[in-house]
Amino acid sequence: MSATHTFSSLVPDVILDAVESTGLWSDSRIYPLNSYENRVYQVGLEDSAPVIAKFYRPERWTEAQIREEHDTLLALQEQGVPVVAPLAFEGKTLFLHNDIYFALSAKLTGQHPEADNLDQLYQLGELIGQLHQAMSTPFTHRVSVSPLLQIEQAAASILNAEYLPQRLKPDYQKQIARLHEMCAAQLHIYWPTQLRPVHGDSHRSNLMLHNDQFHLLDFDDCQNGVAVQDLWLHLTQTENPRQQLSEIIEGYESYLPFDTRELGLIDVFKSARIVNYAAWLQQRWHDPAFVKAFPWFASDEYWINHLNELKSCELEWGNMSR
Repeated sequence: MSATHTFSSLVPDVILDAVESTGLWSDSRIYPLNSYENRVYQVGLEDSAPVIAKFYRPERWTEAQIREEHDTLLALQEQGVPVVAPLAFEGKTLFLHNDIYFALSAKLTGQHPEADNLDQLYQLGELIGQLHQAMSTPFTHRVSVSPLLQIEQAAASILNAEYLPQRLKPDYQKQIARLHEMCAAQLHIYWPTQLRPVHGDSHRSNLMLHNDQFHLLDFDDCQNGVAVQDLWLHLTQTENPRQQLSEIIEGYESYLPFDTRELGLIDVFKSARIVNYAAWLQQRWHDPAFVKAFPWFASDEYWINHLNELKSCELEWGNMSR
Protein backbone atom coordinates (compact mmCIF):
# COMPACT_ATOMS: atom_id res chain seq x y z
CA MET A 1 0.00 0.00 0.00
CA SER A 2 1.51 3.36 -1.00
CA ALA A 3 1.98 6.13 1.53
CA THR A 4 -0.42 8.40 -0.34
CA HIS A 5 -3.12 5.76 -0.46
CA THR A 6 -2.65 5.06 3.25
CA PHE A 7 -2.98 8.74 4.15
CA SER A 8 -6.07 9.04 1.96
CA SER A 9 -7.65 6.43 4.20
CA LEU A 10 -7.32 8.73 7.23
CA VAL A 11 -10.94 9.83 7.19
CA PRO A 12 -12.43 11.18 10.45
CA ASP A 13 -13.86 7.84 11.58
CA VAL A 14 -10.49 6.12 11.14
CA ILE A 15 -8.67 8.88 13.07
CA LEU A 16 -11.19 8.69 15.93
CA ASP A 17 -11.04 4.88 15.99
CA ALA A 18 -7.24 5.05 16.25
CA VAL A 19 -7.32 7.52 19.13
CA GLU A 20 -10.02 5.59 20.98
CA SER A 21 -8.09 2.33 20.55
CA THR A 22 -5.75 3.63 23.27
CA GLY A 23 -8.63 3.79 25.75
CA LEU A 24 -9.41 7.50 25.37
CA TRP A 25 -12.90 8.72 24.51
CA SER A 26 -13.12 11.44 21.88
CA ASP A 27 -15.76 14.14 21.51
CA SER A 28 -15.54 13.73 17.69
CA ARG A 29 -13.82 17.07 17.13
CA ILE A 30 -10.86 16.84 14.76
CA TYR A 31 -8.67 19.71 13.60
CA PRO A 32 -5.86 19.08 11.05
CA LEU A 33 -2.52 20.74 11.83
CA ASN A 34 0.20 21.84 9.42
CA SER A 35 2.25 18.78 8.59
CA TYR A 36 3.09 17.40 5.17
CA GLU A 37 5.60 14.64 5.82
CA ASN A 38 3.30 13.02 8.36
CA ARG A 39 -0.35 13.67 9.21
CA VAL A 40 -1.09 15.44 12.48
CA TYR A 41 -4.47 16.21 14.04
CA GLN A 42 -5.79 17.82 17.19
CA VAL A 43 -8.46 15.50 18.58
CA GLY A 44 -10.91 16.63 21.25
CA LEU A 45 -11.59 14.41 24.25
CA GLU A 46 -14.58 14.05 26.54
CA ASP A 47 -13.99 15.87 29.84
CA SER A 48 -10.28 16.41 29.10
CA ALA A 49 -7.87 18.59 27.15
CA PRO A 50 -7.42 17.64 23.48
CA VAL A 51 -4.50 15.49 22.33
CA ILE A 52 -2.30 15.65 19.27
CA ALA A 53 -2.41 12.53 17.09
CA LYS A 54 0.57 12.01 14.79
CA PHE A 55 0.32 9.43 12.01
CA TYR A 56 3.75 8.49 10.63
CA ARG A 57 4.34 8.37 6.89
CA PRO A 58 4.66 4.67 6.01
CA GLU A 59 8.07 3.34 4.95
CA ARG A 60 9.90 6.49 6.03
CA TRP A 61 11.15 5.20 9.39
CA THR A 62 11.31 1.68 10.75
CA GLU A 63 9.51 0.72 13.92
CA ALA A 64 12.87 0.56 15.72
CA GLN A 65 13.73 4.10 14.59
CA ILE A 66 10.41 5.49 15.80
CA ARG A 67 10.71 3.70 19.12
CA GLU A 68 14.21 5.11 19.58
CA GLU A 69 12.79 8.60 18.99
CA HIS A 70 10.09 7.95 21.62
CA ASP A 71 12.54 6.49 24.15
CA THR A 72 14.78 9.53 23.69
CA LEU A 73 11.92 11.95 24.30
CA LEU A 74 10.78 10.11 27.43
CA ALA A 75 14.35 10.15 28.77
CA LEU A 76 14.70 13.87 28.01
CA GLN A 77 11.40 14.60 29.74
CA GLU A 78 12.57 12.61 32.77
CA GLN A 79 15.74 14.75 32.90
CA GLY A 80 13.73 17.96 32.84
CA VAL A 81 14.51 19.01 29.26
CA PRO A 82 11.47 20.91 27.91
CA VAL A 83 10.30 18.66 25.08
CA VAL A 84 6.93 17.23 24.07
CA ALA A 85 7.10 13.49 24.67
CA PRO A 86 4.56 10.90 23.47
CA LEU A 87 1.85 9.80 25.88
CA ALA A 88 2.11 6.26 27.21
CA PHE A 89 -0.84 3.89 27.57
CA GLU A 90 -0.16 0.70 29.50
CA GLY A 91 3.54 1.33 28.92
CA LYS A 92 3.20 1.80 25.14
CA THR A 93 3.76 4.99 23.14
CA LEU A 94 3.62 3.65 19.57
CA PHE A 95 0.49 2.11 18.11
CA LEU A 96 -0.54 0.55 14.81
CA HIS A 97 -3.96 1.17 13.29
CA ASN A 98 -4.96 0.25 9.73
CA ASP A 99 -1.29 -0.52 8.92
CA ILE A 100 -0.07 2.94 9.92
CA TYR A 101 1.90 3.84 13.05
CA PHE A 102 0.65 6.64 15.26
CA ALA A 103 1.36 8.27 18.60
CA LEU A 104 -0.42 10.74 20.87
CA SER A 105 0.97 13.68 22.78
CA ALA A 106 -0.37 16.51 24.92
CA LYS A 107 -1.34 19.76 23.21
CA LEU A 108 1.12 22.60 23.80
CA THR A 109 0.09 26.22 23.23
CA GLY A 110 2.33 29.23 22.84
CA GLN A 111 4.29 31.25 20.31
CA HIS A 112 7.18 30.47 18.02
CA PRO A 113 10.45 32.41 18.50
CA GLU A 114 10.78 35.87 17.00
CA ALA A 115 13.34 36.14 14.25
CA ASP A 116 16.30 38.39 15.19
CA ASN A 117 15.29 38.59 18.88
CA LEU A 118 18.69 38.41 20.57
CA ASP A 119 17.32 37.58 24.02
CA GLN A 120 15.37 34.68 22.57
CA LEU A 121 18.38 33.51 20.56
CA TYR A 122 20.33 33.26 23.81
CA GLN A 123 17.48 31.21 25.32
CA LEU A 124 17.39 28.95 22.27
CA GLY A 125 21.13 28.42 22.58
CA GLU A 126 20.61 27.45 26.22
CA LEU A 127 17.86 24.99 25.30
CA ILE A 128 19.90 23.30 22.58
CA GLY A 129 22.91 23.13 24.88
CA GLN A 130 20.74 21.51 27.55
CA LEU A 131 19.39 19.09 24.95
CA HIS A 132 22.84 18.07 23.69
CA GLN A 133 24.15 17.65 27.22
CA ALA A 134 21.28 15.27 28.01
CA MET A 135 21.59 13.35 24.71
CA SER A 136 25.01 11.90 25.42
CA THR A 137 24.67 8.44 23.85
CA PRO A 138 24.67 8.14 20.03
CA PHE A 139 21.59 6.69 18.39
CA THR A 140 21.66 3.03 17.42
CA HIS A 141 18.83 2.94 14.86
CA ARG A 142 18.48 6.54 13.65
CA VAL A 143 20.40 7.80 10.61
CA SER A 144 23.78 9.54 10.72
CA VAL A 145 24.20 12.77 8.80
CA SER A 146 26.28 12.73 5.61
CA PRO A 147 26.02 16.10 3.81
CA LEU A 148 27.95 15.12 0.67
CA LEU A 149 25.89 11.97 0.20
CA GLN A 150 22.70 13.98 0.72
CA ILE A 151 23.70 16.46 -1.96
CA GLU A 152 24.69 13.67 -4.37
CA GLN A 153 21.49 11.67 -3.91
CA ALA A 154 19.18 14.69 -3.96
CA ALA A 155 20.78 16.17 -7.08
CA ALA A 156 20.69 12.81 -8.86
CA SER A 157 16.98 12.41 -8.17
CA ILE A 158 16.29 15.92 -9.46
CA LEU A 159 18.31 15.41 -12.64
CA ASN A 160 16.70 12.03 -13.32
CA ALA A 161 13.13 13.34 -13.07
CA GLU A 162 11.10 15.51 -15.40
CA TYR A 163 10.41 18.52 -13.14
CA LEU A 164 13.64 20.45 -13.65
CA PRO A 165 13.31 22.12 -17.10
CA GLN A 166 15.63 20.51 -19.63
CA ARG A 167 17.20 23.85 -20.58
CA LEU A 168 18.31 24.40 -16.97
CA LYS A 169 19.91 20.99 -16.45
CA PRO A 170 23.43 21.85 -17.76
CA ASP A 171 23.63 24.92 -15.52
CA TYR A 172 22.23 22.91 -12.60
CA GLN A 173 24.82 20.16 -13.06
CA LYS A 174 27.64 22.71 -13.11
CA GLN A 175 26.37 24.46 -9.97
CA ILE A 176 25.92 21.18 -8.08
CA ALA A 177 29.45 20.17 -9.07
CA ARG A 178 30.86 23.47 -7.75
CA LEU A 179 28.92 23.18 -4.49
CA HIS A 180 29.96 19.57 -4.06
CA GLU A 181 33.63 20.48 -4.58
CA MET A 182 33.45 23.33 -2.05
CA CYS A 183 31.59 21.22 0.49
CA ALA A 184 34.15 18.43 0.13
CA ALA A 185 36.98 20.93 0.66
CA GLN A 186 35.35 22.33 3.80
CA LEU A 187 34.65 18.86 5.19
CA HIS A 188 38.29 17.96 4.55
CA ILE A 189 39.32 20.89 6.77
CA TYR A 190 37.10 19.73 9.62
CA TRP A 191 34.68 16.90 10.30
CA PRO A 192 34.30 15.41 13.80
CA THR A 193 35.67 11.96 14.48
CA GLN A 194 32.45 11.03 16.30
CA LEU A 195 28.92 12.25 15.66
CA ARG A 196 26.53 13.11 18.46
CA PRO A 197 22.72 12.92 18.80
CA VAL A 198 20.95 16.09 17.61
CA HIS A 199 17.39 17.23 16.97
CA GLY A 200 18.16 17.50 13.27
CA ASP A 201 15.48 20.03 12.26
CA SER A 202 15.32 22.68 14.99
CA HIS A 203 13.88 25.53 12.92
CA ARG A 204 11.57 28.16 14.46
CA SER A 205 8.36 26.21 13.80
CA ASN A 206 9.69 23.34 15.90
CA LEU A 207 10.08 25.55 18.96
CA MET A 208 7.30 26.86 21.16
CA LEU A 209 7.41 29.47 23.93
CA HIS A 210 5.08 28.05 26.59
CA ASN A 211 4.83 29.51 30.11
CA ASP A 212 7.99 31.59 29.53
CA GLN A 213 9.97 28.48 28.57
CA PHE A 214 10.94 27.38 25.07
CA HIS A 215 10.06 23.77 24.26
CA LEU A 216 11.43 21.66 21.41
CA LEU A 217 8.84 19.92 19.23
CA ASP A 218 8.87 17.23 16.55
CA PHE A 219 11.92 14.98 16.84
CA ASP A 220 10.96 13.20 13.60
CA ASP A 221 14.41 13.94 12.10
CA CYS A 222 16.55 13.27 15.17
CA GLN A 223 19.84 11.74 14.10
CA ASN A 224 23.55 11.45 14.79
CA GLY A 225 25.11 14.70 13.64
CA VAL A 226 27.04 17.76 14.81
CA ALA A 227 26.06 20.49 17.24
CA VAL A 228 25.96 23.30 14.67
CA GLN A 229 23.12 21.50 12.83
CA ASP A 230 20.76 22.55 15.62
CA LEU A 231 22.10 26.12 15.77
CA TRP A 232 22.56 27.54 12.29
CA LEU A 233 18.88 27.47 11.30
CA HIS A 234 18.27 30.34 13.74
CA LEU A 235 20.57 32.71 11.86
CA THR A 236 18.69 35.13 9.62
CA GLN A 237 19.79 37.41 6.81
CA THR A 238 20.33 40.60 8.82
CA GLU A 239 23.08 43.19 8.87
CA ASN A 240 24.78 41.50 11.82
CA PRO A 241 24.45 37.71 11.78
CA ARG A 242 27.61 37.47 13.86
CA GLN A 243 25.80 39.03 16.80
CA GLN A 244 23.03 36.46 16.43
CA LEU A 245 25.61 33.69 16.35
CA SER A 246 27.36 35.11 19.41
CA GLU A 247 24.12 35.07 21.43
CA ILE A 248 23.28 31.51 20.40
CA ILE A 249 26.76 30.18 21.23
CA GLU A 250 26.89 32.06 24.55
CA GLY A 251 23.60 30.43 25.56
CA TYR A 252 24.77 27.03 24.33
CA GLU A 253 27.97 27.24 26.35
CA SER A 254 25.94 27.59 29.54
CA TYR A 255 25.75 23.78 29.22
CA LEU A 256 28.46 22.59 26.82
CA PRO A 257 31.57 23.99 25.14
CA PHE A 258 31.07 24.71 21.44
CA ASP A 259 33.78 23.76 18.95
CA THR A 260 34.08 26.84 16.71
CA ARG A 261 35.55 24.70 13.92
CA GLU A 262 31.96 23.62 13.26
CA LEU A 263 31.14 27.12 11.99
CA GLY A 264 32.87 26.19 8.75
CA LEU A 265 30.18 23.55 8.24
CA ILE A 266 27.27 26.01 8.16
CA ASP A 267 27.41 26.58 4.41
CA VAL A 268 27.76 22.82 3.89
CA PHE A 269 24.52 22.17 5.74
CA LYS A 270 22.84 25.13 4.08
CA SER A 271 23.74 23.79 0.64
CA ALA A 272 22.55 20.29 1.51
CA ARG A 273 19.28 21.63 2.92
CA ILE A 274 18.49 23.66 -0.21
CA VAL A 275 19.11 20.73 -2.56
CA ASN A 276 17.28 18.29 -0.29
CA TYR A 277 14.24 20.55 -0.04
CA ALA A 278 13.73 20.55 -3.81
CA ALA A 279 14.28 16.78 -3.97
CA TRP A 280 11.84 16.29 -1.08
CA LEU A 281 9.10 18.24 -2.87
CA GLN A 282 9.75 16.23 -6.03
CA GLN A 283 9.67 12.92 -4.17
CA ARG A 284 6.36 13.77 -2.47
CA TRP A 285 4.71 15.35 -5.52
CA HIS A 286 2.42 12.32 -5.90
CA ASP A 287 0.85 13.25 -2.55
CA PRO A 288 -2.23 15.49 -3.12
CA ALA A 289 -1.38 17.45 0.03
CA PHE A 290 1.88 18.58 -1.57
CA VAL A 291 0.25 19.58 -4.84
CA LYS A 292 -2.20 21.73 -2.89
CA ALA A 293 0.36 23.27 -0.54
CA PHE A 294 3.15 23.86 -3.07
CA PRO A 295 1.43 24.59 -6.42
CA TRP A 296 4.43 26.59 -7.63
CA PHE A 297 6.85 23.65 -7.44
CA ALA A 298 6.51 22.49 -11.05
CA SER A 299 6.90 25.98 -12.52
CA ASP A 300 9.94 27.27 -14.39
CA GLU A 301 10.09 30.20 -11.97
CA TYR A 302 10.58 27.87 -9.00
CA TRP A 303 13.54 26.11 -10.62
CA ILE A 304 15.16 29.37 -11.70
CA ASN A 305 14.89 30.66 -8.13
CA HIS A 306 16.21 27.36 -6.80
CA LEU A 307 19.25 27.59 -9.07
CA ASN A 308 19.88 31.19 -7.97
CA GLU A 309 19.63 30.10 -4.35
CA LEU A 310 22.31 27.48 -4.94
CA LYS A 311 24.52 30.14 -6.50
CA SER A 312 24.02 32.34 -3.43
CA CYS A 313 25.43 29.53 -1.28
CA GLU A 314 28.62 29.78 -3.29
CA LEU A 315 28.79 33.54 -2.77
CA GLU A 316 28.31 33.23 0.99
CA TRP A 317 30.84 30.43 1.37
CA GLY A 318 32.77 30.53 4.62
CA ASN A 319 31.41 33.88 5.84
CA MET A 320 30.53 32.50 9.25
CA SER A 321 33.83 30.72 9.80
CA ARG A 322 36.03 33.80 9.30
